[in-house]
Amino acid sequence: MNDFPYLLVRAATTLGTTLDVALLLEVEPQVIYRWIAGVDLPGKARMEEYHARLAPLMGVPTHA
Repeated sequence: MNDFPYLLVRAATTLGTTLDVALLLEVEPQVIYRWIAGVDLPGKARMEEYHARLAPLMGVPTHA
């Protein structure tokens, strides 16, 4: 899921702030910034879970 950082940016724009994204994904806001920057990313299973939570908000199809 190379589009994960981009999805986070779109989610922050749609929801209002990266804090809103962090609250939705139940992580610390600084983690969102690290993921966007590509410093680190969650594991594959977690990334798929987060993608599934965010995709409907952006009208992006989920990876079933």
